[in-house]
Amino acid sequence: MVGRRQRARRNWPDYLIARKKAQGLYYYWRDPRTGREYGLGYDFAEAASQAREANSAILAERQAPVARLADRLSGQNGQTMAEWLDKFDAILLRRPGKRGMERSPNTLKTDRSRIKHLREHFGEALLAGITTKHCNDLIERFIAEGKQRQAQSMRSFMIDCFSEAEAAGWIPRDSNPASITRAPQVNVKRARLTLEQFMAYLDQAKSGYPWLVHALQLAILTGQRIGDVSNIKYSDAHDGFLHVVQDKEGHKLRIPLALGLPQIGLTIEQVIQSSRRFGVVGSKYVLHHTVARTLCKRGDRVHEQAISKAFLRLTQKISDEQRKAWWGDKDPPTFHELRSLSKRLYDEIGVDTKTLLGHSSEEMAAKYRDMRGDWMTVKLPEIKQA
Repeated sequence: MVGRRQRARRNWPDYLIARKKAQGLYYYWRDPRTGREYGLGYDFAEAASQAREANSAILAERQAPVARLADRLSGQNGQTMAEWLDKFDAILLRRPGKRGMERSPNTLKTDRSRIKHLREHFGEALLAGITTKHCNDLIERFIAEGKQRQAQSMRSFMIDCFSEAEAAGWIPRDSNPASITRAPQVNVKRARLTLEQFMAYLDQAKSGYPWLVHALQLAILTGQRIGDVSNIKYSDAHDGFLHVVQDKEGHKLRIPLALGLPQIGLTIEQVIQSSRRFGVVGSKYVLHHTVARTLCKRGDRVHEQAISKAFLRLTQKISDEQRKAWWGDKDPPTFHELRSLSKRLYDEIGVDTKTLLGHSSEEMAAKYRDMRGDWMTVKLPEIKQA
């Protein structure tokens, strides 16, 4: 993106710059792809002409051919990517989720976001004219922004998008331009969270809303994902167990309310009781707002995005020196790292974390299939005799 121009240069072509020399202003064109600069001399008119020509060449290189109006009216190879994305959007809405259930709101939201990226990148390009390079350019854009995971997911999404276009007859068979792009390699930069660091987060959270403390405690004691933690209701706790239907896999878990971590000195039941004591009478959710906000009332569920943002704010309060000591050059942990820490702590005391976390190894997947929708029960660890 071109930065803000000086008023005197507002009509200059993009990427044209100038530096003062003894003979006057000397003009350069900076390649936006590489940052390399090319000298164009002292004549502004000539330099501007060459800059516009170079900009046009880059634009033509980056964009797939756009459908001509005559082709679109005649229907001869005039189908655009934008038109196909309308169809693909409808296909995704019809597509069933896991276990034949409706796709979750979060999944649909992610799909819409990815389709938006494709619309912005390809525009009104002819679907048949899109090449592997055009697909790779989008992948490389995310990589250049340091978003390797997003680059991976967009590549998979594009492959799916063009596969559906093949199946619908919009492009010839075996012509998926995204399928032969190279899968981005992801280097794990996210730091792990330790028990010491978790306790520091917990201490910080105590100066904020009660739900934030309970969110941290429930996450580490149940080992569940942020969405599942956010959805826990008081009514889910009965008959000595917390009943959780995992949003991602649909695994139905019964977790003992007496389950706890001796390293922390809390059980799940104690956290739920604390939530009742400090919460709003009549709220359905264990994690609920105790103060009315712009978009929520007292007693409303705390959405997973609010939990994630609150955790980020706790991270931002940590001094630079402490961050360096804890995580070095790695990215600070996110709320999801509580799930990993929970597994490691429960492994130490003999809890079956494959069942607790709902990990889908082949063995566990077979177990869940055999249960035919029944509840899997997490067992309390055996008390070791001294």
